[in-house]
Amino acid sequence: MIDVLAHNHAPDETWVLEWLSSPRLQTYLDASGNNLQRALRLYEWNINLGQTLMKDIAFFEVALRNAYNREIDSRWDGTRHWLFDDDSPVNIPIPRHNRAGQSFDANALNRTSIRNATPSRTETIQPDKTIANLPLGFWAHLTYKAHERILWIPYLHHAWPSGTNRADLNAKIRLINECRNRIAHHEPLFHNADGTRNPTVVDGLVVDLFHELLPQADVFEPDAPTPVELFLHSSPRP
Repeated sequence: MIDVLAHNHAPDETWVLEWLSSPRLQTYLDASGNNLQRALRLYEWNINLGQTLMKDIAFFEVALRNAYNREIDSRWDGTRHWLFDDDSPVNIPIPRHNRAGQSFDANALNRTSIRNATPSRTETIQPDKTIANLPLGFWAHLTYKAHERILWIPYLHHAWPSGTNRADLNAKIRLINECRNRIAHHEPLFHNADGTRNPTVVDGLVVDLFHELLPQADVFEPDAPTPVELFLHSSPRP
């Protein structure tokens, strides 16, 4: 708990502004009737909600990257690991045009992510370390439309139930990644007008996709409320 909330007196706004900044605090004041103590309670509640959802996303992220590595690695016949081979579908140039007609390489971001995730002071590159360092955004990008023929069809669809629609799956994983980034940057989760970005909806997607990747796992109890639903039931928004 935030210590000041345990006291009966109103908190001193000076240190609160130095801590949160005026723009960040204002978001919570606007949602709390301009009451500073209520705003701080809402801030703490939002952090706790984010921790609950981030834990579930962390479980899913590890399952996703291991599933994708397993499916690609078992089918890749290049001379180097699929992350580092120049002919790998995550490294080869994929020329595309945006809506403005400008050309770009759809794999440029992937190559940058791999380079940044690869330790530079080791004599032998260890794929497992690079895989562990790659962000969720990298794995989310692998189901983009540009990768359908070179990644989804020959490799990644094997990780999912038969008949899984790539575009629908991609939208779900992108949404999870966007929510993850909001939590990591300590952004509010409670005032988004778009229902698909609701933490309850996102956690439901996380649990469902985790079960699709690992149907035998008992990390989440089947047909039970999600951790976010349990949190909201036990800790209603202040």
